[in-house]
Amino acid sequence: MSHTPPQGTLVVEPRHGHRLVQGPVQPIVPTALPPEGASGSCPQLRPGHQVELVCNGHIFEVIEREIARARSSIHLCIYIWRPGRVSDRLVAALEERARAGVACRLLVDAVGSRGGFEKHVRPRLERAGCEVRRFHPPRLRRFWRLLLRNHRKLLVIDGRVGLTGGWCISDEWAGHGQSEHEWRDTNVRVLGPAALAQMQATFSEDWQHSGGEPLPPDSFPALAPEGPARAAFIQSRARPGAEPAERMLEAVFSAARRRLWISSGYFAINDAFTRLLIRQRHAGVDVRVLVPGPINDVPVARAMQRSTYRALLKHGVRIWEYQPTMMHSKTAVVDEHQAIVGSTNLDPFSLNVLQEGSLVVEDPSLNTALARAFLDDLDVSREVHATPWYYLLVSAVRRVLWWIFDRFD
Repeated sequence: MSHTPPQGTLVVEPRHGHRLVQGPVQPIVPTALPPEGASGSCPQLRPGHQVELVCNGHIFEVIEREIARARSSIHLCIYIWRPGRVSDRLVAALEERARAGVACRLLVDAVGSRGGFEKHVRPRLERAGCEVRRFHPPRLRRFWRLLLRNHRKLLVIDGRVGLTGGWCISDEWAGHGQSEHEWRDTNVRVLGPAALAQMQATFSEDWQHSGGEPLPPDSFPALAPEGPARAAFIQSRARPGAEPAERMLEAVFSAARRRLWISSGYFAINDAFTRLLIRQRHAGVDVRVLVPGPINDVPVARAMQRSTYRALLKHGVRIWEYQPTMMHSKTAVVDEHQAIVGSTNLDPFSLNVLQEGSLVVEDPSLNTALARAFLDDLDVSREVHATPWYYLLVSAVRRVLWWIFDRFD
């Protein structure tokens, strides 16, 4: 007999032979977006959250502190984990908690964390008692899965505190984001019932998809409200059409009435997003975009981002390129009350192929802090006023990529 879950539940689908469960083990978790095609597309933000901005290398001090406080479980999902000073710090913290009996479930992307992680990091973690799983290990018979990567950055401690953003476990993310080898990035620490349950449910789905056992019931504790912020965690995965991250960004950007300040480590928007930003600028919204400058870990990505400039500049959208180092943040400041921080870039890979996650927050205090950080970044960035004609040729390649990945399943 088929069972249809109540409206608003998180539907967890079986994939690739793994049975994903909900109910007594994983309770009903409110979805952050209405079903596709339903009236109203704005994220359903729920009250009771406290959200703290955590920039650059300070993220690792916060991670170490939260790991040390763990009593029942540490759940980490990360795209890149490389050996180095940062890795050694976090491995030591995890070893101590694992030996104290805390369940440490660690999920790494098999491509993003290849090589050095498997040789130098994983053995230490497993000897200490951590359970380590890899997301989509490369298989010759499923070579197309090389594109299907888990780009999320998630840490959930005891089901009570969460961290997300653009960080990865590598020495580039240490420091202050002001020198060439210290990347600029933005993250958040979040407390509160709905967003934490959504973050934990996202980890649970990825964990089971990678062969892990269902999480125990204490992974979803009943949480009291922690603060005034309204929040939701938006997760997405590859599928044809407008997936949740794209729908969320369109809805939040369209809601701006005074300012829309966007940071994106990889920026290669499609024609629909271009029209949206232009429409908002014509409506009187202060639209600003901050992207990487001369230092970029993916050189072709800079050509892609510059292929978007001409139309935006022509209609009054202002664009800056960050100068000191790689600018890896994925954020948005919307008016004086709303903010987005997460792993989702504005490019065809993030919005169609990669597993992503972003926290949408309605909180004037976080908005103010993120706006202040954005303006500080502009002080060390160069505003773009024109772009060479030959980037129009790259626009054709960008449109082809969007056409292909829009149909990716």
